[in-house]
Amino acid sequence: MAKNTLDTTRELKVLLAQVKGFCDTIEDILHNKDAAEIGRYSCFKDMAHMYNDFAELARKLLRVPSMFYTFEVDKMPGWADSTWPAQKKTLEQVWVSAKMLYASLEGSVDFADDEFDNLENFIFSRLRTVMFDRPQKEVEVQNAIESLLLGRGLSKGTDYDRETGKFEFSGKEYIPDFIIPKLQLCIEVKLLRENRKSKVIEEISADITAYSKQYERQLFVVYDLGFIQNEEEFRRDIENAGAVKVIIVKH
Repeated sequence: MAKNTLDTTRELKVLLAQVKGFCDTIEDILHNKDAAEIGRYSCFKDMAHMYNDFAELARKLLRVPSMFYTFEVDKMPGWADSTWPAQKKTLEQVWVSAKMLYASLEGSVDFADDEFDNLENFIFSRLRTVMFDRPQKEVEVQNAIESLLLGRGLSKGTDYDRETGKFEFSGKEYIPDFIIPKLQLCIEVKLLRENRKSKVIEEISADITAYSKQYERQLFVVYDLGFIQNEEEFRRDIENAGAVKVIIVKH
């Protein structure tokens, strides 16, 4: 499956919510004991048509042309030309297909987000423990993060890469410190020394604008040598940019 852009992910989340509502509606119809069997399932053809529309959009967003089953709505009889057991059977088939579609959409969105959260928590909880000396250069923090990635079982060149993926934006070259292709994630390291707080914020803001054109997710690891007083305030404005996380690790 091709990589998802940030816009595609937003569309997938909207579609996911719509399909969930669709499944809930069909389930309510199927289990509505207050309505007579005759007439209760008369919307079966409309629901099949609606499901086909959802499946077609999912195909486009996920770029998997043959993944989802669709119904030959044009060959279906109308509600007046079919019996309620046949209508119910079709509606049940639509419901099962929609549930499978929902599971596929849910998996495509949640997998990367969950892995992103897990990686953020892992680096946050472990980075300080592998920094034995006060770092003088960002490369020392980068080396420590690479050790953590390797210790987590990731393979360089397959699961992650370092200082690759160079691209140009607004006439300037950008090279992420780390990239994790399967998550469409870039990781950028900042060493916050004395009198560098404003400069680091400026750098991160510029990076977010550039990297958002290439990567769906961004993680900034700020290694603070003791100059950030209000961590929540430091993170807040940066993380409002979207799928961006900021880790502050204090030495």
